[in-house]
Amino acid sequence: MPLSEHEQKMLDEMERQLFADDPRLARAFAPQRRRPSSRRSGRRILLGLGIVVVGLGVLVLAVSLPAVWLGVLAFLGMLGGAVLAVTTPSSPAEDADSADGGDGGGGPEIPPAPGGDSGSFMRRMEERWEKRADEDGRV
Repeated sequence: MPLSEHEQKMLDEMERQLFADDPRLARAFAPQRRRPSSRRSGRRILLGLGIVVVGLGVLVLAVSLPAVWLGVLAFLGMLGGAVLAVTTPSSPAEDADSADGGDGGGGPEIPPAPGGDSGSFMRRMEERWEKRADEDGRV
């Protein structure tokens, strides 16, 4: 069921207030554009899997020899390789671009709501909610 015009206006006002109060949080929830898979990420996956396989071999060697410390090191190496294969690298240029409000895929900038502080905004929203609840209760 689509929103009424009044509900859409309220939603737009709340969104503008979110951008005004905490732009970092608003950008975090904004849809992100995905970059196509690069050759570098394939190399990263292969390197991570290679580290996991080598770690597994060292772990088997550590079990055959009574060397607990070697087994722990092998396990940590396998864990590091798995993390390397699964995670994606972030370049400093991307972080700086998204931190200074650049094109982080967040869509168009929404101007702050006119007038008032966040306390008055919340008070108005609560009053509207209570008024609507009273109207719904009488029907």
